[in-house]
Amino acid sequence: MQQKKQNINGNLSLLKGADIMRKSCNNLPFLFGPSRKGFIGKISGEDNPTERDFGTIAVCLAALSSSHEGSDEACNILRVHNVKAMKQAVL
Repeated sequence: MQQKKQNINGNLSLLKGADIMRKSCNNLPFLFGPSRKGFIGKISGEDNPTERDFGTIAVCLAALSSSHEGSDEACNILRVHNVKAMKQAVL
């Protein structure tokens, strides 16, 4: 159980600090690909990966808006399975 908790915390830490990581890489393009990943299932309680699109959208929107004051966007490329739903959410 400890390993699963660390996996969730690790993924959430990456999400929270994405803009810092990108800034430390001279603002190179940053691809974020959380689509239907296990940590979303652990948080949402959804065992079926194909049913994690809403969680994926939430995590992607968080990645797009996780910039700290004075920094560029944290993420500028998203990798998702359900492109249509993600496009609707972002627009």
